[in-house]
Amino acid sequence: MFTKPINEIAFEDIESFCEEWPEGVRVEYKLDVEEIKGKIPKIVSSFANDLGGIFLIGVEADQVRNEVISIPGVPQQKGIDEKIQKSALDGIYPAVIPEVKIVNVPDSENMVVVVRVDESVQAPHAIQNSTRIYIRTGSITNPYDLADMDRINYMFKRREDSQVVARQILDRIERRTGHRFRPAPDRPDLTIIAQPVFPYRPVISASDIYNLCETKLSSNIRRVQGGISYVNGPTHFEPNRMEYFEFNEYGVVYRRIVLSVLNYDGKEDMVDLRQFLIHINCLIEHTMDLYKKCEYLGNIEISVKLQEVLDKRLTDQFARDNTVNVTGNLYAKPKCNDTEVFTSIQCFTRDLENKDKRKDIVEDLMCQLLWAFNVAVDKPNIRENVGKRIEWELS
Repeated sequence: MFTKPINEIAFEDIESFCEEWPEGVRVEYKLDVEEIKGKIPKIVSSFANDLGGIFLIGVEADQVRNEVISIPGVPQQKGIDEKIQKSALDGIYPAVIPEVKIVNVPDSENMVVVVRVDESVQAPHAIQNSTRIYIRTGSITNPYDLADMDRINYMFKRREDSQVVARQILDRIERRTGHRFRPAPDRPDLTIIAQPVFPYRPVISASDIYNLCETKLSSNIRRVQGGISYVNGPTHFEPNRMEYFEFNEYGVVYRRIVLSVLNYDGKEDMVDLRQFLIHINCLIEHTMDLYKKCEYLGNIEISVKLQEVLDKRLTDQFARDNTVNVTGNLYAKPKCNDTEVFTSIQCFTRDLENKDKRKDIVEDLMCQLLWAFNVAVDKPNIRENVGKRIEWELS
């Protein structure tokens, strides 16, 4: 339930979650609504200030043995989801808006309230006129407590330190890539990276990454510092093929690929738009697998960089071959006037699980890339056609 789309959570998911997760730093159970009156800002902000988490209302837990006894639910209350969100919005600074889902208890008039909070990149979050900052303790009897000055300073400092960590990780990856990844001159290549916005701590062990990737990729995976790498080099049938993957314990997923170029009548090299969609979607799929494995909640950034694309033209060969004109004026073979193109977008981890939000993420990235190829994505009809093209590819 940490990463499942909130609107897809069912009672069976709650039962499985309660069997697996005792109360702790990331989980809290409440039996009735009275227990949370006046406490929503404290509970929500404490999750946001730490690792994120879930609290369920309508669950009875034994605090001695730290296990769930039953899930009776609470009586139906109209608008309780809006009340919880409004309480968090009004009572926390900077504001935090949790996800809330009402799930009916089978064979009952009761309901369970699911409240999910992401780790926040804006931490620390304060309540009570910005005078108190709470953090999770993991204790059953006292699940949150006031943060001391050292912890508050740490939350501020981690924003700065995490950028240093991110740069160090990417520098290591790029050095390794430089040894293995040697595309031909003037051959366009694509780099896609997904990572936590603030990668200040490991989110998964290197051995867990290896076990995960061993089933997803071929035997070409290799252990590297803090994770694994995968190289797919040239073959007899694809002499220009070059692909490099890396998965890091800090939640960084890195992919670099040499792009194929099309040549008509020996006149111009063209890059096929479909390659962007295929490789971005592949990176997102692997990122989802990694974050599901470690139950990571939080903000992530997906960035895309194109290199060696000056004077390269864009086409959509697949759409043309299928006589489906969903990309508007792309058949005009728009031309790139930049040597490098860089785009990025920030989103929540859970957004990758939601089909509509995932489509929006890919569309935003694609429109930034297409703009560099002189495609008028600011025009509503062109933007709509790009969206249709992405839906077609994702279907």
